[in-house]
Amino acid sequence: MKARIRLFQTYKKYHGVPEFDMELPPGATAGDVIRDLGIEGPDLAYLVLIIGGKRVYEDHVLQDGDELVFTAPVGGG
Repeated sequence: MKARIRLFQTYKKYHGVPEFDMELPPGATAGDVIRDLGIEGPDLAYLVLIIGGKRVYEDHVLQDGDELVFTAPVGGG
């Protein structure tokens, strides 16, 4: 199974390019991708995962062709 990974903001540092395809075993979750990329600490605390314009969580089972976006909340004032 293949998923498209898109890294924004501080998450770009976890891979050589900000957008890439990742080969995953069937039943892989968003959490598996987080661990594979080595995201931890404060970056993990603020992580927002999005698929198809909707927020998902670490236990979300990925489907072939999913585009998983890694981003952080954007604030302003």
